[in-house]
Amino acid sequence: MILRLFHFLGRARARVALCGLTGVLGLALAVPAAAGAPPLPGAALADSSLPVSSTPVAADTTAAAATGTPLRDGTGLYPRAVRLAHNGAANGRVLASVVTFDGNNGVGAIHESTDAGASFREVGRVVDPESAAGQGLCCATLFELPQQVGGLRAGTLLWASSAGQDEPDRRMALRIWRSDDVGRSWSYLSSCAVAGGTGGLWEPEFSVAADGALVCHYSDETDPGHSQKLVAARSYDGIHWQDHHDTVASGWSEDRPGMPVVRKLPNGDYFMSYEICNPGGQYQCVVHFRTSADGWNWGDPAFLGYRPQTVDGKYFRAAPTVAWAPSPDGAPNGRLLLVGQRLLNSDGTPAAGSGRTILANTENGSGPWYEIEAPVAVAAPEVNYCQNYSSPLLPSEDGRRVLEIATDWDGSVCKPYFATGSVTGTGDAAGVVDGALYRLVNAGSGHCLDVAADAREPGGNVQQWTCNGLGPQDWTVRAHGGGHFTLTGRNSGHCLDVENGSQTPGANVRQWYCNGLAAQDWRLENAGRGYYRLVARSSGQCLDVSQGSREPGANVQQWTCNGLQPQLWRLERV
Repeated sequence: MILRLFHFLGRARARVALCGLTGVLGLALAVPAAAGAPPLPGAALADSSLPVSSTPVAADTTAAAATGTPLRDGTGLYPRAVRLAHNGAANGRVLASVVTFDGNNGVGAIHESTDAGASFREVGRVVDPESAAGQGLCCATLFELPQQVGGLRAGTLLWASSAGQDEPDRRMALRIWRSDDVGRSWSYLSSCAVAGGTGGLWEPEFSVAADGALVCHYSDETDPGHSQKLVAARSYDGIHWQDHHDTVASGWSEDRPGMPVVRKLPNGDYFMSYEICNPGGQYQCVVHFRTSADGWNWGDPAFLGYRPQTVDGKYFRAAPTVAWAPSPDGAPNGRLLLVGQRLLNSDGTPAAGSGRTILANTENGSGPWYEIEAPVAVAAPEVNYCQNYSSPLLPSEDGRRVLEIATDWDGSVCKPYFATGSVTGTGDAAGVVDGALYRLVNAGSGHCLDVAADAREPGGNVQQWTCNGLGPQDWTVRAHGGGHFTLTGRNSGHCLDVENGSQTPGANVRQWYCNGLAAQDWRLENAGRGYYRLVARSSGQCLDVSQGSREPGANVQQWTCNGLQPQLWRLERV
């Protein structure tokens, strides 16, 4: 998704030399202004596969570089990362790839960490002759085969890229290379797509479908009926590719779905994240997702999917990646982690957490998502092909932490930075102000913790209800020692209480005379940016919406802590 400027210019029949980034970016800035044109197709966040070379690039920003540790000294674009799980003694190593340049030759640089992502060193290179001598290299991916495919054993590494975009009369291809020695050496395997004309092929990503086929997902500009669409092809041996078919193809030809990433979920479904760019507006290049039961059939391609967003309407714009993490609490769904280039508020303005936010979801993608801190912070990323652009996420094996690699400017050089951070928050009451008035918004439903019918008497039931700004949804949070807090209803003056001090999962939660007993003491455990789970001191169980309901009026109870969103509450100061 950084602007495929040359595609736009080609459609305008502009003749440009596509051999260097500086010239292309210069045209990018000049053409729309001079022509008074609307936003370019796939632009506003330019489209990802900007032709790249070793030519120095004038930095789009002078902001400080991202937090984290540089992966390498020099250019490193479009990072990807995998943790080896099918390579015997090498299992647990982390491999990371970036696109870089040796003179005018595009190179895939492979880095390895043997200490869970604490440090990396370069161990291999993919040198494709079709990306040499200024022919162009873009948007590479890295994948470990989880099972045998034809003659390719489980553990075979695959690296694929878009090659050939800078040819004068280009015929682009998505070229796949293989390694059988954990990334040290590479050999050409096949191409999952080859353009019949000068249209672009971009952003290859792999998955293995339910029938065992290796699937190549990519963005396709070769169809004259679509500015861009998403396509999948499959192979049963990694060499011969067949059944190319659309997975997302808008009924409006100017829409540009792009940058697909697919992950398999524990329930057998497959989750695809992608962006959809178009000529402008608040939802330009907004991130979408859709699911498949078998990893091959994705339903009607004209259905554009769903927009993941938080309870207060925040959403990502552009360049998404997604990862699945196991639940530290043992919940079967685990947790989806999603990142995009920019985080926007519900009105389309940049959010305060833009460039340093991951969105998480414990419900296989359905319902609201919630914010956690990204390990690498990129300050206020702008619309360019570098800042926080297609940042990979790699959760730890226990699901508690996540490694991120994000790119940012260091002067005129786009460099990758890596860091590891918590998926589950700080686990304490960090950020809670003693004595402050809050409303508690459930992360699973978006509804507020509410005293039913504004009851003033002890025993009034506690439920979730549509947030309305009224007193029955306001709670004073006061420290009560030992990391515990009481929550007192604003209108009633009664405390949030586990009925009869029960230790049984499913016991009702109500309001009751404040009495200083354990059934009214709640340990607040930070689980993300402003999100907490509330654990009753009397039982060790969590404040929970019954059956994970998203309906107003659903009962609130205590339940065994499970890490799911019905037990996460966003504390908002009133």
